[in-house]
Amino acid sequence: MHDPDSLGGSRLPFARWHVIDEIDLIGLVADHAATERLCMRLEACADQLPERPAPAESDALCAALQSRILDHVNREDRLLAAMFAQDLRDPLCRALLDHIHTRHVACTVLAQDLIAAIDATAPGHRTICPEALGYMLRCFFEGCRAVMALEELAILALAGTRLTREARALLAHRLGTA
Repeated sequence: MHDPDSLGGSRLPFARWHVIDEIDLIGLVADHAATERLCMRLEACADQLPERPAPAESDALCAALQSRILDHVNREDRLLAAMFAQDLRDPLCRALLDHIHTRHVACTVLAQDLIAAIDATAPGHRTICPEALGYMLRCFFEGCRAVMALEELAILALAGTRLTREARALLAHRLGTA
């Protein structure tokens, strides 16, 4: 059974405390900033179509998609579940966390599809037309940006007065610059 007071062996202070401080959110916000940088790289690729990325850039994008998206989604789901473990009976909390999880699954599938479309060395790789690749890229980075904003807004809404002034400012700044 998942212990809502732990995450990968590390203790989560917000699962025990009544306050969520800036330090509790810095990892999530840093992760979102890194994901935004990946989205910007992918958007630049979409803007350059029908020219495809160079092989080295394709490899780098596939590696970034693998590490940034496929590997971090479970971490974020666990983080949010732990942060709001005491609130899971609340229908709004449950609905928001379920919706975020569903969006994470969609981003994961889109990332896997992009890796398959971009990685020319993948078994059975077939080059798709630039229009289809552009659509896939746009679906991915728009979906990622939407779920990041949803996560940040959900934390603001669900945490309420548990957020310190600094934590609230960090999320507000992130939402203002996204």
